[in-house]
Amino acid sequence: MFMLAESLDPEAWRTTLLVDDAAGVEPLLERAAELGLPGRRLPSLPLGLVGARRVPSLARMLRAERPDVFHAHMSSPLAAKWALSAAVAARVPAVVGTVQVISDYVPDRSTLLQLRLLARCVDRYLAVSRAIAAELVERYRWPAAKVEVVHNAVEPSRFAVSAPPGLREQLGASDACPLVLTAARLDEQKGHSFLFEALARVPDAVLALAGDGEERAPLEALAARLGIADRVRFLGRRSDVPQLLAACDVFALPSLYEGSSLAVLEAMAARRPLVSSAIAGTDELIEDGRDGLLVPPGDSAALARALERLLTEPQLRDTLAAGAYERVEREFSRRQMARRVTAVYEELLGGRDAG
Repeated sequence: MFMLAESLDPEAWRTTLLVDDAAGVEPLLERAAELGLPGRRLPSLPLGLVGARRVPSLARMLRAERPDVFHAHMSSPLAAKWALSAAVAARVPAVVGTVQVISDYVPDRSTLLQLRLLARCVDRYLAVSRAIAAELVERYRWPAAKVEVVHNAVEPSRFAVSAPPGLREQLGASDACPLVLTAARLDEQKGHSFLFEALARVPDAVLALAGDGEERAPLEALAARLGIADRVRFLGRRSDVPQLLAACDVFALPSLYEGSSLAVLEAMAARRPLVSSAIAGTDELIEDGRDGLLVPPGDSAALARALERLLTEPQLRDTLAAGAYERVEREFSRRQMARRVTAVYEELLGGRDAG
């Protein structure tokens, strides 16, 4: 979201960030302020009746502000349902939603009907992978003509950094003890438990986890049971992911499902050899054996074999890292993403001036 806002031509577009007035939004508002973007808190719009009752208030605000584009960034097809409804009710000229993830959760019949009716009114949905686009059309029955694929992106120059002196040693790595990194919130979706089981089969390697979440305590207990607690570093939330990537030997992300993983794209931009799950969305970013290694989701033995290959075959690491970087530059740069999203805005606005 911020990458898009930062990439839009400031002479053509003025962006305002709207966020739910809920716990945890302060970092979003702080980041918006750093970028010079106005930020505004809105009353929370939960999916139930409380959210529905607040739709008229948001619609009135949008009618008063008269934006050209309302763009919702959605963690699931259900997210931002009431916010998008308010934008439709306010007759914002271009109403757009980006869908980042689809889980295995299947909404009930009533919710599906509501979403289908809303989809007929929203002007365009941007899916961050072809797999998500197919799900929106086939499972949710949204109009195919309103669903378009725009993959997530990264800024490669942000990852052109070196590891600070001593960082590898702080994490317990050395020439004889390679460092595996994963950067993801500690959630069952990310498959950390399978990575721990794989690490137990890979002697000497150290694992660093950048991220936090509700699974931290269970994962600490699992590391102890597997006898790898001395080789696992829980780093918590980190703002120095580019430096951590520069310090690691291999990046791993064994997620059970994803949309279009930014963590994978960041590792590719950092020229890190990587192993990830062969899941929908990720397989659109990585060609197995060319840009990285893909293993079946939930298969810790296959993950261990892939890690062993990367840690013991330096030529393979170099080949995959170079291929990954070239693909990011070619297909997943922020400039390409911003051009595609801007083209959608301009198409929906029919060529009239925005701003």
